[in-house]
Amino acid sequence: METKVLLADDHIVVRQGLRTLLEQLGYTIVAEASSGERAYALWQECKPDVGLLDLDMPGIGGLETLKRIIERDTHAKIIVFSLHDDNLYAMRALQAGAKGYLVKSAAPEVLIEAVEKVLKGGNYISHEIAQYIAMHKLSDASNPAEYLSPREFEIFRRVAKGESLSEISASLQIGYKTAANLQTQVRQKIGATTTGQLVHLAIRFGVVEGRE
Repeated sequence: METKVLLADDHIVVRQGLRTLLEQLGYTIVAEASSGERAYALWQECKPDVGLLDLDMPGIGGLETLKRIIERDTHAKIIVFSLHDDNLYAMRALQAGAKGYLVKSAAPEVLIEAVEKVLKGGNYISHEIAQYIAMHKLSDASNPAEYLSPREFEIFRRVAKGESLSEISASLQIGYKTAANLQTQVRQKIGATTTGQLVHLAIRFGVVEGRE
């Protein structure tokens, strides 16, 4: 029986590399998506056995896409395949329902190991991420960004990267007022009163990288 895979990444070179690797091992790539909205639609249409999902795609973003897919298909097996090697992103993805988290610098054999483990009903996370999560549960210290909803986290990330509310509302396909209200909620939750403070906290929490 064929194993159907969905690839969701806005970089065609990444998708081509994944397709070549997986097809050589007998997997069937049933769909490719370059945006969150398209990934969500194709998941419903193609019903893949497993999906590889990037976080930084145009449109609604990877975390929101993951959340929507899981809401419609609670048994969805999705591995986040991201540039972000920060533990916060991994924790957010796992909290949203991902079965695995890999950075794009991972070796091909690690990717295959993750896919096979998730297909068998398991979860795949690196030792470092597992250790971080375990220590986080034992510690009283908390990161306010962990308690943002997927959409709030996406707003937080985009504002910190310098996107305007107009750009965010257009990209996420929400009204300007909704975007503004979400930004207010984010500021309240993380304790930022200005955009400058929000950016500072985003760097501190590892949501975005500091600029030189």
